[in-house]
Amino acid sequence: MSVRNIGNMKFFDQKNHFGFLIDINKKEYKVTEKNFIGPPINNGKVYYSLRKTNKGFEPFDIEGYYAHYFKNAVLDLENQDYDEFCDNCREYAEILYKGKVTTSQIRKIYSQISRAQNALEIKYLRPQFAYTAGRNSDFPRLNELMLILDHLAKNTKSDTEQEQIQVENIKTFMEAIVAYLKYVGDKN
Repeated sequence: MSVRNIGNMKFFDQKNHFGFLIDINKKEYKVTEKNFIGPPINNGKVYYSLRKTNKGFEPFDIEGYYAHYFKNAVLDLENQDYDEFCDNCREYAEILYKGKVTTSQIRKIYSQISRAQNALEIKYLRPQFAYTAGRNSDFPRLNELMLILDHLAKNTKSDTEQEQIQVENIKTFMEAIVAYLKYVGDKN
């Protein structure tokens, strides 16, 4: 895997399908949808890699800071700083709220995850994540959440001693997101 850099999205224009990423040295890179893992993020901290092209360097595999964190932390939650996890869930809920994501939009997913008893039942939700993202394509932050859940479901290990822990960790993640989304202002 290539080196991951941290930068900020200056903006991303959904209508015109381009934006600008700024690296830590204040260098700007023009990016398009093809440069992202998942939906383009309008602004905020991102992880990205660089590749050399005939025109210089180009960012690729751009993903939101929180998406990167949750993909790498949730399944191994018992080895994470739980306070940091909660703080990141709260901050991400604020971003979801600003992105007009409501608990109503994720209520069905939340209920289905809460009822899951094993990894296979979590994996069976992957089409539901895709449906929710497709149905709400005007909400990039909701799409990002669905991609996080899809990644977690895909990487949950069946038939291992970690299976139940990972399933419980996904439930904990969704409970935290819904709780903090309510806390930061969603009244639906």
